[in-house]
Amino acid sequence: MCSMTAEQTPLKTTPLTQAHEAAGAKLVEFAGWQMPLQFSKVKLEHLATRQAAGLFDISHMGLLHLSVKAGHGTGFEANQQTVLAALDGLVGQNLQKLHPGKAVYTHLLNAQGGIIDDIIIYALPDGTHLGALHEVLLICNASRREAVLDWLAQQLPQRQATVQWRHVNDTLSLLALQGPRFTEVLTAVGLHDTGRLPKRFYCAPLQLGDIEVLATRTGYTGEDGVELLVRHQDVLPLWQTLIEQGAPLGLLPVGLAARDSLRTEAAYPLYGAELNENLTPLEAGLGWSVKLDKPEPFVGQAALQAQKTGGMARHLICLEMTVKAIPRPHDAIEDETGRSLGEVTSGCFSPSLDKPIAMGYINGPAPLTLGTAVAVVCRGKAQPARVVQRPFYGGPS
Repeated sequence: MCSMTAEQTPLKTTPLTQAHEAAGAKLVEFAGWQMPLQFSKVKLEHLATRQAAGLFDISHMGLLHLSVKAGHGTGFEANQQTVLAALDGLVGQNLQKLHPGKAVYTHLLNAQGGIIDDIIIYALPDGTHLGALHEVLLICNASRREAVLDWLAQQLPQRQATVQWRHVNDTLSLLALQGPRFTEVLTAVGLHDTGRLPKRFYCAPLQLGDIEVLATRTGYTGEDGVELLVRHQDVLPLWQTLIEQGAPLGLLPVGLAARDSLRTEAAYPLYGAELNENLTPLEAGLGWSVKLDKPEPFVGQAALQAQKTGGMARHLICLEMTVKAIPRPHDAIEDETGRSLGEVTSGCFSPSLDKPIAMGYINGPAPLTLGTAVAVVCRGKAQPARVVQRPFYGGPS
């Protein structure tokens, strides 16, 4: 349990907090929320997700609903396109290609091309009724929700005055079911037609027993799976049913610690580590997520175009340690002569690969060649490492 002084803001909790406590989870503060760090051993939770299935409470994520104001709409699809058109000038992806049920990973960018947050935008399917959801859902990082809301308040009114936005964390919860046996788990809890599952980066309303959910084929582990949006009053019975029916299939509840090692193996960036307002998607190796030739101009486009033309001064790389030393954020990366190259942003011991791994930024006009020998200064001692291909773990991209 987390302790706090009278002066501190009380931590936000999810509707599953008491269930996590009852299950013996270690709870910690994360981005203003009280969240489970682990339920059992981190390695067991990690490998369960890789080999069977893991269940995550991710209700702390920022859940933002965007729609056309009442009295201004002209129909579902027209309203959805109005919202997407308003957002299109704020992100590097081409939102004109979205249609009902499709989702896209992208970034809200500032004028310098820096990342305000990495987000997923969902063009909701018609007939999604959870908390009167319709038109567009935006999911952002918990630590960045207020920054995203502030940015939307600055930008959207001048682009489309009829678009409104609100967070729905007070009525909806979000679970992630990830791993190679996730479809078997869903079948066990009542989804008899797995052909109804959305394709990757699509979403669809589903009925799991008596519970209505919006299933999105997205995740943050490097495994296939779904994220399940559900009403607060339904999340506890859904969580309990998934745990009960999934346990014989190898499912475990998973906390933040294993979620971090899973995403690190998949080389997925974390805001505050690989991403921030001074780093661009190009520097983070996410150039595929920026369409510089999209029809709609967007905030930060000129800066990114200049960076692409003129070259970048830093690059994100993946490192594999050749000894058992575990890199930590801000550990220095050096060449073999001891010259500073940059620093680590994320590091862990990889349970899947049985070796320490890390991501980090190096300074210079070009990234290092695969196989290049470097050193990471771990707790004051230079430890050998080499540059490897991204991602470390070869799951779905």
